[in-house]
Amino acid sequence: MSRFIRLTAAAATLIAAVPALAADYGMYPELRPAYPDEWALSEDNPLRFEVGLRYWYSRGEQSAELGGETVSATDTSHLLEGHFRIEDLSTNSYLDGMAGYAIATDGEYSTAAAPGTVRFEGGQIGYAGADFGYMPFGTDTVRIGGLIGYQYNRESPDMARAELFDIDGLNIHSLRLGLTAKAELSDMFDVTAELAGIPYAHIWGSTPEYVFPDTTVGGLVVNRATGELNGAAYGGSAELMVGVHPTENFTIRAGGRAWLIKGPATAEVTSYDAANPSVINTVGLVVDEVLYRRLGALVEVTGRF
Repeated sequence: MSRFIRLTAAAATLIAAVPALAADYGMYPELRPAYPDEWALSEDNPLRFEVGLRYWYSRGEQSAELGGETVSATDTSHLLEGHFRIEDLSTNSYLDGMAGYAIATDGEYSTAAAPGTVRFEGGQIGYAGADFGYMPFGTDTVRIGGLIGYQYNRESPDMARAELFDIDGLNIHSLRLGLTAKAELSDMFDVTAELAGIPYAHIWGSTPEYVFPDTTVGGLVVNRATGELNGAAYGGSAELMVGVHPTENFTIRAGGRAWLIKGPATAEVTSYDAANPSVINTVGLVVDEVLYRRLGALVEVTGRF
């Protein structure tokens, strides 16, 4: 009997405490959340992301001048490019990057050794790079600032052509410094622009090993040779894009882009003795100017979140 009385008393005490516990945990009208509000993503989150694809219809040119003679090539390349952009609205800064590769290339080249031009198809055209930008000036509608970045270009329009005195394409490592701007004209339209200088670009290229009939070079009878090109160049780039936002999270942009790099270089040709390949002959040449440019129209589809 005493045990029943103790249980009844405990139950009465618990029932009496329920209103106090309910008030403490916010049961009127809802329970207190399990975690504090700081764990939730704020509606004022300053980060904005863009990820998308671009198509670039481009015209490219490479040329080199050596002793008054010129080797040149021009191409039309269709490139697919992936890109991203992360904006921090609280600091007016951003990080963006891109990587592209040609899905189709054709063109023609000419050399001093043969008259006229020769058609070609294929090759390797690709690039990748990233920029950090800071836009401290302007209003909520228009922002202006600067950027710094790096870009790598692989330019070999056709592996079989006599490109740059048989140099098998160009590998270009570029430092980018410039100006950037963005205008959000309304909820439907935006305009982005950048103008960048390239104060330094390292150009490098090499040849495969060529085998040919015995030839006397530098007092040696040689039958194989390789070559290498090195240069320190400069240039610039420009891009302008106009965007339309059919929905809050989808953007279509169109515009244009141009790249230009040029500068002097040195070429080194190494030939190998036909009887003893360990004996070599190296000839150094000064290339008056190496020129690379690519420009064309862009179309972009991008997701925003």
